[in-house]
Amino acid sequence: MKKLILKYPLACILVLTIILRLPLLNGSFWLDEAAQALEIIRPFNQQLDIISDFQPPLLHFILHFAQYFSRSEWFLRTIGAVIPGIITIIFTYKIAVTLFSKQVAFLSTLLLATSSFHIFYSQELRPYSLPTALAVLSMYYFIKSLEQKNSKDSIVFLTIFNTLGLYASYLYPFFLLAQIAYTFLALKIKKTKKLFISFGVTIATFFPFLPIFLQQLAEGGVVRKQLPGWEQVVSVIQLKAIPLVFGKLLFGVLPLDASVLVIVLAVALTAALLLIVPHILKNLKKYNFKLLFFWIIVPLITAWLISFVVPVIQPKRLLFLLPGIYILIAHIADILMNSKSRKVAIFFVSTFLTINLLGTTAYYATPNLQRENWRELVTQMHREFVPSETLLVYSFPEEFAPMRWYEMQQAKKNLNTFPTFSTKTLYIENVPNLTNDLKVAASYKTILVFDYLRDLTDPNNKIESVLLELGFRQVGVLDYPNIGFVRVFMQPLNVIGMK
Repeated sequence: MKKLILKYPLACILVLTIILRLPLLNGSFWLDEAAQALEIIRPFNQQLDIISDFQPPLLHFILHFAQYFSRSEWFLRTIGAVIPGIITIIFTYKIAVTLFSKQVAFLSTLLLATSSFHIFYSQELRPYSLPTALAVLSMYYFIKSLEQKNSKDSIVFLTIFNTLGLYASYLYPFFLLAQIAYTFLALKIKKTKKLFISFGVTIATFFPFLPIFLQQLAEGGVVRKQLPGWEQVVSVIQLKAIPLVFGKLLFGVLPLDASVLVIVLAVALTAALLLIVPHILKNLKKYNFKLLFFWIIVPLITAWLISFVVPVIQPKRLLFLLPGIYILIAHIADILMNSKSRKVAIFFVSTFLTINLLGTTAYYATPNLQRENWRELVTQMHREFVPSETLLVYSFPEEFAPMRWYEMQQAKKNLNTFPTFSTKTLYIENVPNLTNDLKVAASYKTILVFDYLRDLTDPNNKIESVLLELGFRQVGVLDYPNIGFVRVFMQPLNVIGMK
């Protein structure tokens, strides 16, 4: 095995990468994934109708063509997330080899391959894995463009991947800004002309999409005004944002209140950094370290500053920082290994690998750390309730996307689907006469009320109060991790009949 790893290090890492991303790949879509899936199955000429989805359209177009072959969860995730995740591993390795050594490349990609955070979002049907892949592709060709040989070809590829990146994620501009800042502040003038032309072309190509982006921005502002507390859902508290981003990137799915792990990680980092300080001037490749510094810090700080105006900062949206962070960690470990601090280096690396393996194992084994299982919920509802006698009630503008998606699967089996009632608004206080609207419930024996998001949309439980006024009584719940309760209400007559 050791000989195989030494001879084919990247191949071994890729095999491990694929194996670790297979479990749970065919799991149920959660809310945002189902919304993405519903959008991509629309006709091609509707693929730019994404005002309510605050994301650029690249993933929509890729998945639209993919869905003609299959609409299964595993297939769409493979196209939209797993393959970009594999590309990220490959080009992280190539970047690390170019900047440092094969040892640094192997260790950084081993950390990335086993990271529960990267595994999770390499299985997410949302634009997190794709922009990360485009970022490392872009960074690789950015580095290559600084070399004399084949710099013209590298500039072309740099422009292409940065352009695609802008159409993949609205946080990609912060990554692009890191390259621009590095070019302006760290390079000699003679090397910057072609790069600035590349950046200019990239930015200009986004201008045609600017009107849609502005509409999405306005729509996001409307949602924040209409729904108190929504900012805390789409972003994080500003004062905690920067440490939380680093914490989630490194700890992945593990809860950050795992105090023992936090302490061990802090000790490992502190010891390693203190020991490498004497070696920095001698061993640290300033040119390469400076590039990693710009890669990690510039996007993080600019995203944090922008979030004071538009709440965008979330760890998953900054997934493209993780390859740079792991290359830096691997480089520090390499310095320690080549100094008199071999034991510290082993402890340092072992700490990160242990956290990764604990996180990945926990992700596989713990339903609360996995995605919402709407598919199983829909299956149970059809098993236990009669659609013609049951009304689904949502405190939301429309039926939840995963319910629509999995009800469509039921319809394909020629099964009846459940009728629905929604409040047609994000905030229930905006409903003028909820009691009158909910009188439609009287035509049904059973009412299923979803708690999902109701702490935001119906914080005072008005729906339950109205149903009680109408003579219904709660007789049970369906409880699913991360979805919460689906409350079962029946009229007293039906309850007696059930008994």
